[in-house]
Amino acid sequence: MNRERRGDTNRTRRAVLRGVAALTGTVVGCGSVVGASGSALGARRATDKNASSQQVGTSLPPGVTLFDLDGDGRFDATVERASAEMRDEAHPDPIHVTSGERSTVDYAASIAEPPQPTTLGDLDELSYEYYEGPDDGRSGGDSGAGLSGPGETFLVVENDDGRHGMYLDGGGTDGASEQWQTIDVLARMRGDAAGTDGWFEYTDIESGYDGQRFGDAVSRFGADARLLRVGVGRGDAVTPTTLDAFYDNLTVGGETGRFPDSVANRVANRSPF
Repeated sequence: MNRERRGDTNRTRRAVLRGVAALTGTVVGCGSVVGASGSALGARRATDKNASSQQVGTSLPPGVTLFDLDGDGRFDATVERASAEMRDEAHPDPIHVTSGERSTVDYAASIAEPPQPTTLGDLDELSYEYYEGPDDGRSGGDSGAGLSGPGETFLVVENDDGRHGMYLDGGGTDGASEQWQTIDVLARMRGDAAGTDGWFEYTDIESGYDGQRFGDAVSRFGADARLLRVGVGRGDAVTPTTLDAFYDNLTVGGETGRFPDSVANRVANRSPF
């Protein structure tokens, strides 16, 4: 793929992801999209204008939200508890984000609440583990064609200015790893990890904040900002891709919890074009 075409694809994917994040903002900020509003998102022809018109909520309960982005009436991206063969002593209860070997542009997100209240300055650990299965990222017979590492990491924090929803795109390796890997979210929040594109705030940017892209969430929102939600999302909203990834051991401040698999809501949006 030449540089110009690759750049167009990446811009389209970011626009779509921004719209997904706005809906997941009810996802991300809340884990559920109950009552989400805004214009419909055209999964494969989204623009920044369409994406930014989404209304973002950041206060609903944690859970799973499934997105039918192509409006075909099916939710091909799903979240379920992993089968017994994927469980072991170190990974007792992972979730499985899967499309059942079907290529899709649909999307799924699982959003958790920290096990106890904490601020960004008090965090000494924030991480999770993921495993890319053999069918992950296949598009047109190519493995890893449309996905990058663990997918999207979502956070919601609250400071004196209100709630802020953000995501980090990728940050891992392409293709099926078929081994457990750890994502150090805290290092990425502090801007200490190489190989990421930086964070993107999808909530409205208020005065005093420089743009939507940033590399250090702790400096941006302050050490006293409270961590409200942590989540993961997976899917390629531009290129039909198979999903086959596992997530476990969400660790916040030394306490390990699980990503939810209970579906809080389903969102279906047909293209406005």
